Amino acid sequence: METNQIVFFDLDGTLLTSELKVSESSIEAIKKLKEKGIEPIIATGRTLMEIGYILEATGINSVVAMNGQYVMYKGTVIYENPLEVRKVKELHLEAIKNRHEMAFYNAAKISVTSEGSTLIRKNYERVGGKYPPINKGLYDQEAIHLMLIFCEPGEETFYQEKFPHFQFIRNSPYGCDIYPAGKSKATGIEYLLSHLNCSVENTYAFGDGLNDLEMFELVKYPVAMGNAFDIVKKSATYVTTSNNEDGIANGLRLCGII
Repeated sequence: METNQIVFFDLDGTLLTSELKVSESSIEAIKKLKEKGIEPIIATGRTLMEIGYILEATGINSVVAMNGQYVMYKGTVIYENPLEVRKVKELHLEAIKNRHEMAFYNAAKISVTSEGSTLIRKNYERVGGKYPPINKGLYDQEAIHLMLIFCEPGEETFYQEKFPHFQFIRNSPYGCDIYPAGKSKATGIEYLLSHLNCSVENTYAFGDGLNDLEMFELVKYPVAMGNAFDIVKKSATYVTTSNNEDGIANGLRLCGII
């Protein structure tokens, strides 16, 4: 039996305002979705340990995390795609040669490879986080699902050419997300829809960034925020107002589902 409609929400620049909060209009809109039997699900590049306050504020307990590499539905993990240790180590050694620091992620931990890095500090300040603990070899100790490399814009091109089995998606002026080529938020969403026996015809997604493009290609009704990149807006069925101007509530009204 198919579920009702599903709406996927990116976080930074989308469900979160520039102050990294969920607006009252978004909380109310999500409440209306639930009342109508429409399921809200977060689809983010972040990991679970970063978003507890968002889950609490919205009452959402299903997440496509770390750009689709880890999926939790109503508190139960239904899919994960840990990175291959050998490939991670090869990339890390190259980053060391080039004096670029990295971060390693799983659902419970974030670690970085150096203390006192300006790029690391600015990256986590940007999302309201603290400087993560130092652990240069988390990938040798635990499964990891996502990496970041901290480098200036354009420097990732070298890594993309040398490590084509990974994709390097810039998420800020300070660094890039790294995850397997051919995988994305859309991959995690596909596993979730299969788990729920839900058709793509019943899906909506809100986003603003480059890591939302594959998700927009998959769902039936992609909605770009007013603050989204132009390429994201061009990929959308609807363009709503910005994340600071009730964009979620206005976009849901554009879609006709609240």
